[in-house]
Amino acid sequence: MTAVSTCSPPMAMECPVTIEIRAARPEEMLDYRRLTAYVFSSPDEPSPDDEFAGTLRPEWTTCAFVDGRLAATMGAYPFRVRLNGRRASVAGITAVGTYPEYRRQGLLRRIKQQGFAEQRERGQYVAMLWASMGAIYQRFGYGLASTLAGYEFDPRQTAFFHDEVPKGSVRITPMDEARPVMQDIYRTFAEPRNLLIERVEVGWDAMLRPPPKGGRYHVGVYRVDAEPRGYMVYRTKEGEAMGEPNPQDTMWIRDLAYLDLDAYRGLWAHVRAHDLIGRVFWHNAPTDDPAPDLLLEPRALRRRTGDAMWMRLTDVEQALPLRPYSGEGALTLRIRDDLCDWNDATYRLETSGEEAIVTPTSEAPDLSMSVNTLAPLFSGLRTATHLANAGLIEARDASALGTADRLFATRYAPWCPDGF
Repeated sequence: MTAVSTCSPPMAMECPVTIEIRAARPEEMLDYRRLTAYVFSSPDEPSPDDEFAGTLRPEWTTCAFVDGRLAATMGAYPFRVRLNGRRASVAGITAVGTYPEYRRQGLLRRIKQQGFAEQRERGQYVAMLWASMGAIYQRFGYGLASTLAGYEFDPRQTAFFHDEVPKGSVRITPMDEARPVMQDIYRTFAEPRNLLIERVEVGWDAMLRPPPKGGRYHVGVYRVDAEPRGYMVYRTKEGEAMGEPNPQDTMWIRDLAYLDLDAYRGLWAHVRAHDLIGRVFWHNAPTDDPAPDLLLEPRALRRRTGDAMWMRLTDVEQALPLRPYSGEGALTLRIRDDLCDWNDATYRLETSGEEAIVTPTSEAPDLSMSVNTLAPLFSGLRTATHLANAGLIEARDASALGTADRLFATRYAPWCPDGF
């Protein structure tokens, strides 16, 4: 889809100009990557042959060209994620940027509006992204859909309250041998969860790519009677101080998955078995990770939380049935959306739990909210009562909030540790 217009822009541009909104062509992708490298202050000059060159296809982009020059960009990977345990196709928004001389002139808004329409046509009714600044994306209907927990701890201070001996053990495994094992474990681990990406080969390549500052990743696979039950990907670094009485080395956990609590305990025991590690960092743990509930001293984790995934429902009527709900019930929802006019309506949601039917209606709404606010409700990050207490939902009465709290509840907290 291509949109071309001639306009009289602000004084920062020469007048008149021609603005074209379209996908980048293959020969323009190097310019695309140069723009995003500049916007995100990358120290490296993109080249046609580097490892990122083929990950984003031209047809997955929506760009603004001003008088033929690339001025603003947006990419959308076709991902599949788990929504409360069910597979759904989404648009993974990436590489959004505008050269400074073209900012605050409406280009990103036009890209977003056209991109949302194109994603809708492709059957991607939900868009999600890592936001460099949440303030930018809330203008376009995004709402916070997940958070992350970060730990920084001394492993010697992280014994479990009930320090049961794991049934199996961890073996450090070469990457080529470990990869198919990890893929099988991750697939089972991800299936019931909420917002985890179904990793394809290129996703595994990105996750296991050597750290940018040097070093390498190790894989520890936990097995019980030779059966793999969990794994951990991590790297270590030697401490710089010599002769200190306490361990100075550090460990960074990159990825962790487990099939039961025994495997989780076994992986944690593997971390604690590194006698020279004085500090462990895990920056992308789920907020419902069991460690704070299992540790003898939870404060040792130095736990922090922060915003993570931002979400935009590009087609409310089609998106709401994508996920299972936590029981039977019905709600009438008024959704306000000033960017995607096809969403700006009132909907009747009727669900048996596993399946849902959503239809436009003229009934009076039980709940009214912006499309931004729908994101944390839909993902399970926030309850309707919480959002109403924050002034973000208007409710017909308290019973409607209770119904929404029950229906939109999820088994697991929304969590997406993979960058894109």
